[in-house]
Amino acid sequence: MVRAPVAVARLHALWLAWQELTDPATCGYTGPSVWHRDHLDPCLLQLRGSSGPFAGCTKGEHQVGHRMPGLVPSAWSQVDD
Repeated sequence: MVRAPVAVARLHALWLAWQELTDPATCGYTGPSVWHRDHLDPCLLQLRGSSGPFAGCTKGEHQVGHRMPGLVPSAWSQVDD
């Protein structure tokens, strides 16, 4: 069973951390490395773990027609309504 809200919350948190850690003005140029080590790797372990949201998903058995969004929001730019 995929627990989508848990997965979405974790992936959203990853996105927010990425936004913060890829701004050289505040984090220098090592931010992406820190993000992988401190955020992505632990998150993937939780998502893909035996009791994680993706525990029941296996390659080839769980196919969903995913769509890519037309516009990915950014914390660093303003989009006019």
